[in-house]
Amino acid sequence: MISAWTKHLETEEEKQRFKNSVLGSKLVLQRLKELLAEVDHDNDRIERDIRTYDLPNWDYRQAHLNGFKDCLNKINKIISIDQ
Repeated sequence: MISAWTKHLETEEEKQRFKNSVLGSKLVLQRLKELLAEVDHDNDRIERDIRTYDLPNWDYRQAHLNGFKDCLNKINKIISIDQ
């Protein structure tokens, strides 16, 4: 679990309580990772579709997809509690 989860808390007791709460939500976080993986897979499929290049301004769409993929990666790092 990265320290960002508890950096807003002041005491060790608060941090431990919050950490336990996050760890207790492991199944929910795992499901969230699965849903994000599905979204990423769908975006990959769109990105590789040859028809994408027929669209005007496809390069801006590509930049958008790249930014979205980067955001998904950052979220996955945050919610990965088994590090």
